Amino acid sequence: MSARIHQGVVIAFVVFLSFTLTVGITQYSFGVFVTDLEGDLGWSRAEITAAVSFFALVGIFSLPAGWLLDRYGARPVMAASLTALAVSYLLRPWMTEVWQFYALNAIQFAAMPGAVIITAGRLVGEWFEESRGRAMGLTAMGANFGGIIFSSLTATLITTIGWRSSYFVYGLLFAALVPVVILVVRDRRQPAPSAGGGGQEGSAVTAGASVAEALRSRSFWLVTIALVLATMTYGSVLPQVVPHLENEGVSKTSAAAALSLFAVFGMCGKVSFGWMTERLPSRYVMAASIACQVTGLWVLLAAGSASWFWAAVPMFGLGFGALGAIMPLLVQETFGLRAFGTIFGLVNFATLGSALVGPLFVGASFEETGSYYFAFMVLSVAFVVAAATVAFARPYTGASMRPAAAPVAADAS
Repeated sequence: MSARIHQGVVIAFVVFLSFTLTVGITQYSFGVFVTDLEGDLGWSRAEITAAVSFFALVGIFSLPAGWLLDRYGARPVMAASLTALAVSYLLRPWMTEVWQFYALNAIQFAAMPGAVIITAGRLVGEWFEESRGRAMGLTAMGANFGGIIFSSLTATLITTIGWRSSYFVYGLLFAALVPVVILVVRDRRQPAPSAGGGGQEGSAVTAGASVAEALRSRSFWLVTIALVLATMTYGSVLPQVVPHLENEGVSKTSAAAALSLFAVFGMCGKVSFGWMTERLPSRYVMAASIACQVTGLWVLLAAGSASWFWAAVPMFGLGFGALGAIMPLLVQETFGLRAFGTIFGLVNFATLGSALVGPLFVGASFEETGSYYFAFMVLSVAFVVAAATVAFARPYTGASMRPAAAPVAADAS
């Protein structure tokens, strides 16, 4: 048992590193590059911001990534996804046209589900059955740890070696993690066990609703609607924090430092809210995390001053940080692990609407008004609706939620 726990901890650490690189580089550093791309390549703010709309591909590729995860396990999916991320950054120094920027961002976002979002949920669910909340919170802390590192590091790198070399360095970091994943990551239960398998361990892991059962349930649609609205944070708020502060007269270095503090509170949110999911229903914890985001946005907007960002950071950071950790826990608690990859993939697929519309709306709003005030207010209303909706998503109670020895792949087909 101790050896098994040790192996789970090592795997969780690799997932932590994947979160650190994937989220830290793709999300926290994006806004730091904006003004340099704008000045060097002559692209408009709206053109650059539109690239975030390719975040919709996270939703689109979550479905095949989830299916592949249920069929073949986490290791090949994770390794292939990190390889794609490496390629998307290694090629950026040679960008000259905005369509190239869009294409590389498309590759980046298409790879994200397999790199962290879905694979992390499966691995934590399998290896930490009794402490999923804390394990998911600690593992997903890598996302905010990446924010602490890469928001400030990006500003420093751009100042010292330029934006082109900075992108190339980030590509090398992704490439370096691929062999680590191949050597370390494995599923606790193989995705296609032999007919004689199906002991207690496999049974516990494969309990849960099938894809068809989930789609017929009211809770699936409540969870989906709530997460479609809540995940607007990723593509519509976070990438605009640094540009917003710069627009208010804050220097790039100071804005990046403030974003790092934002990430610190995000780490605290993952651990604290993850711990709460082991004591309270995940749907209530999710609603509370979204409420924190709303409060943070309202504090920032009501103050009317960029200096109040420091007061808004704790509330919004706690809620935003918890969101990514609670999402897989919410789906696991509601539908079990039997077809987790495919069901979670379907939920993420649905988020492509907000991922596509949100960044375009924010960019257009900024071009029209010269500020982010109106866009952020509209987003805060969407978050309120999300919090109210998810609170009514009760766990599925069908017979298939009881442990069974059947492999996941058979139910997810």
